[in-house]
Amino acid sequence: MRPLALLLVLPAVLSAQGREYEFHLGRWGGGNRAVSYEFRTSQPLFGSVTHGFGVSALINDSLGRRRAFYGMGYELQALRRRGAFGPYALLALELGLSTDTARQELGAQWSAGGGLEWRPVSRLAVGAEARYRVEDRGPRGFWRPGGARKGVSVAMGVSLTLGRVASRGGGGEGGGGRSWPSASLPPAEAHTLVTGNAADVVRTALDAIGSPYQWGGTAANGFDCSGLIQYAYGQHGVRVPRMSRDQATAGTDVTPVVEALQPGDILLFSAQPGGGVTHVGMYVGESKFIHSSSTGVKLSRLDPHDPEGAYWISRWVGARRIMQ
Repeated sequence: MRPLALLLVLPAVLSAQGREYEFHLGRWGGGNRAVSYEFRTSQPLFGSVTHGFGVSALINDSLGRRRAFYGMGYELQALRRRGAFGPYALLALELGLSTDTARQELGAQWSAGGGLEWRPVSRLAVGAEARYRVEDRGPRGFWRPGGARKGVSVAMGVSLTLGRVASRGGGGEGGGGRSWPSASLPPAEAHTLVTGNAADVVRTALDAIGSPYQWGGTAANGFDCSGLIQYAYGQHGVRVPRMSRDQATAGTDVTPVVEALQPGDILLFSAQPGGGVTHVGMYVGESKFIHSSSTGVKLSRLDPHDPEGAYWISRWVGARRIMQ
């Protein structure tokens, strides 16, 4: 079969709704000494979790003795694509064909581990993974892995994102690596007079305009979207949750129409209709809001006549008021 087996199931994988396509080449160490070939896809699931399907071949031809595993499986990843450089965790299960010189049987392979990824541009990444693999044969091994073959594997990989780049849920989403439409109107500017109970909070947020986007950032090193909100309120002794999904339940609910908003209200956005909150901003007045996007802290409009504004309006799912 060799890696040609991958091509037999590749169409099924490509038909999945994965947005990122990855290829990994590595070695499975210990007594296995197999070369690993892996192809998989991944896309957002919820919060900071991504998932996808993949195919793999792990082949050992040393000393004229062949042992191999050809499989297709499902994988969960956490903290993936949250910044330009960072670690992630993974958990996977594959079912397929396990072979040696004497027999061929159905096999199951469990694996858990993590990786380190560098994303120089939003659509391309390179990285390394290490995972502990346990392979067993037959139904008993599927649910009680005893380790017919087991050990640590390492691999190098490259990933390519196709289609629209989606943001991630959780606390550090909202801009890193995302491509948004540009505004056709002149850049938004904050009006000089900010009123309301949260006026000081809004001014603190406005002072951060131009700060870089930084996943996990909450201060001078830059901000992610929810970090900017927490920082602006925190500077005035008001505690709000760190994660955007938690900010989506803080304070009191406000009807998501411009006429109902007050400066300081937290605006909630979703990457797709019916999805969870993946981005937050702060309303500053005059149909404008401040947020940390892929280009840093900036002002945007809630204006249907502006391509960027229309984009945000279509994804605006709610608002919360922290200071009454």
